Amino acid sequence: MSSEKPLTARQAAAEQTRRKLLDAALQEFSRRPYLEVTVGDIARTAGVAHGLVSHHFQGKQGAYVAAVTEVHEQLREAEEAELPAAVPDRIRQRFRGFLGFLAEHPDRALNLVLVGGRDEVFADLRDRNLRVLAGLLGLDPDNHALAAALRSFADAAERLTADWLRAERPFELEALVAAFCALLAGALRAAHELDPALDVTRALTLL
Repeated sequence: MSSEKPLTARQAAAEQTRRKLLDAALQEFSRRPYLEVTVGDIARTAGVAHGLVSHHFQGKQGAYVAAVTEVHEQLREAEEAELPAAVPDRIRQRFRGFLGFLAEHPDRALNLVLVGGRDEVFADLRDRNLRVLAGLLGLDPDNHALAAALRSFADAAERLTADWLRAERPFELEALVAAFCALLAGALRAAHELDPALDVTRALTLL
């Protein structure tokens, strides 16, 4: 039996307002770059008072971080939906989930997911995903050479995805999944060059 107390009417109204603002932030930051969006835009889209953006998110930057975090959570759910048991299939299914979600939401992809470097939230969320990938490959995510190589893989995969979306998807999704696996294999070999003690033989067989 749940021990959580039901929300009061005021708390429920506040949560509803916060959700409206988050949806509005997602909409606005998906339409155009960060610098072109104002607090007023978010408030107008949500249909609430200007000051509520600061109340709920401490301003535009907080709303942006919340929007990015929300999209990455949606991405995580897409990547982890109906994962097969076998590790090679699991890795490929994660890539399919990532690419499929972004193909369905290209504006959100290009303006919120594939524009890393603006905020620490990008690095934190991406590093979390790379640690999961390292775990699937049976490798230590704290190995410096591996971590550096996986970040390079992520940079290349994100750039490839952005180019794919901007060009209106000239390649089949499965071709991109295969390209991701090839990029990842190259990153693992690079990690071994950086740290010869790092054995990536088994991990490469999974790709």
